[in-house]
Amino acid sequence: MRILGLDTSGKTASAAILDTEAGILLGEHTIYTSRTHSQVILPLCKQLLTECGMTTNDIDCYAVAVGPGSYTGLRIGIAAVQGMAMVKNTPCIGVSTLEAMASRIYGAPQILALMHARADLFYCGWFSYRYSMSDAPHGVERMIPDELQTVPEIMEVINRMEEPVILVGDGAEEFMKQYTDITNHPTDKLHIAPAMLRLQSAAGVCTAAAWKTPGTAQDLTASYLQAVQVQKAKQAH
Repeated sequence: MRILGLDTSGKTASAAILDTEAGILLGEHTIYTSRTHSQVILPLCKQLLTECGMTTNDIDCYAVAVGPGSYTGLRIGIAAVQGMAMVKNTPCIGVSTLEAMASRIYGAPQILALMHARADLFYCGWFSYRYSMSDAPHGVERMIPDELQTVPEIMEVINRMEEPVILVGDGAEEFMKQYTDITNHPTDKLHIAPAMLRLQSAAGVCTAAAWKTPGTAQDLTASYLQAVQVQKAKQAH
């Protein structure tokens, strides 16, 4: 299956094509941009398809990051995929932005994907690659649902972890800073992923989508997670 994936959830605009049968990432374009994603993402797709010697007729499935992330960015990415998919009713898959980022950290036993919301609030998701020495992992395993949490809430989970934790996402550095400010000392339990693997990427979207069941373009909806925090506040009162 040839998957064309998009990620427009953050500062990067990213498009990639994965051939799951051949096990080859055919191509990827990722740009850290200050321009609106609506100006960037479709030209990126067109250029990528051309460079891969393909057209939309060669795509078996579309995948897109559906959140958390930028309200406008998510809507642009989803609309772009829906527009391309509806021409021939091509199947679609929506992927958690956090899961897509974690999917790139192959083999790590503990992965914390983070996006900074505001102040000490972070969108976070916990993931793991669990497998025996003789078996390759079949996609990243979700440990905790995506949530909007405070730094102290995230630290409670970290303190229960026995293994080192790899931090990914555009909130990784800010979280490490706040973590260090609270604890007043560095820790050897947390490690930030290198720059080329840290931010949102369509390759991660394709990788995560490869293990999911496709739906339709109409099934794609954004997951902002803000409602989760609102609901918590209401329950507290």
